[in-house]
Formats: sequence, structure tokens, C-alpha cells
Amino acid sequence: MNKIFSLLLALCISASVSAQKALNAADAAEVEKSIEAQTSKLTTIKSNFKQTKHINGMSKDYVATGDMMYKKDNKVILNYTTPKKYKMVVNGEKVMMENNGKKNVYNTKGAGASMNEMQAMITACMTGNLQSLKNKYKLTYYEDGQNYLVKVVPITGKKIFKDIEMELKKSDKMLTRLRLTETAKAGKSGNDYTEYSFSGTEQNISLADSLFTIE
Repeated sequence: MNKIFSLLLALCISASVSAQKALNAADAAEVEKSIEAQTSKLTTIKSNFKQTKHINGMSKDYVATGDMMYKKDNKVILNYTTPKKYKMVVNGEKVMMENNGKKNVYNTKGAGASMNEMQAMITACMTGNLQSLKNKYKLTYYEDGQNYLVKVVPITGKKIFKDIEMELKKSDKMLTRLRLTETAKAGKSGNDYTEYSFSGTEQNISLADSLFTIE
């Protein structure tokens, strides 16, 4: 289930900090306000995505593509189209995975501390309320000419990820990329990551509730 919510965190954002300028506390607070103000206007999002999974020691990265749909509140679809078809639907506290016509439904409520932590992150990303993360995460803000970057580092609880980097465009606060770097496991060097890039994003288009039905 942790892998499921790793995918959902793709509705947040990412990139490399090296080319970005760190913001001071006052400027970071203004960025938070602007993100929340812009995101509060969103009712739906539709976007194409490319997922790259990097595992140290593997000669080749795993690449998949598909499209994502989001509808307020907490309705999400991830349709993987290549290299194979795979679908995930989130509607409130229910998650449905569909693979080769077989459906599995899960209830996320009471699924454990790590699952609840993921849910909190997802909600913060969707609503733009990054302030809600500060009791468990350290947030550092950066910028360049066109983008903001938020680096999220866990400070309490089970640390599934070493850090999460979220990048969004200054112009409309829409996500462009997301990188989730996993915490190193015993006997491994770490730095395995999953990265998503997003394109063709549409906002506030008509998406029927029936698309998000979980049976």
C-alpha cells in the first residue's frame, strides 16, 4: 500500500535543487500563500505523465507513461498506458487497483501510521495547504526564473522517503515534476528514486463523478 501512495504523491511536484536559489523565511511564507490561493480555485486537473524509476545497480531505468485526473475532493485516477495498462482510482478513503481486468479495493482508514502520513501529504498537495505538513516535515523553498521548488524532508515518524522534491511553475502554480528519494535500506547505498514529469495539464475541465466510481 505504501507503493500506491507513492504514486499518488505524483499529484504534488519536483526537480534538482542545485540550480535554485534558496528563499528566506518571509519570501517562503509569501510563496506558500500564493500556492494556496491559486490551488483553492482548482476543481479538476487532467495531465499526462512520464514516470521514471531508478534503482541503484540496475543497468536501465524503468519508464512508464499515462494520464492523471483529479477532482475535488480527494478523487484521483492514474491511467498507465505504457509499457502496460494499469489503473488506480482513489475516491475518499477507498483505493481501487485494476490490472488485466482484475480489481482490488482497499480502505485506507486505519491502515497504519505510514499510510495516514501519506494521506496527509496528498491532502496538503491537492489543497495547497503546505503549512499542514510542518509538524512532521521540514520544508525548504527555492526558486529560479520560472519555477518554485519545495524540498520536503521528514523529521518525525517512519521515514519512508529520504526527501521529496516538488517543483511548480511560478505562472500558474501547476506541477511540472516530482522526485521521491527513498530512505536507504540496510546493506544498500540508497538514492533509489521515482520521478514524474507532467505535461499537457488542463484545469477546471468537466470530469464526471462516474469516472471515479469504485465498485
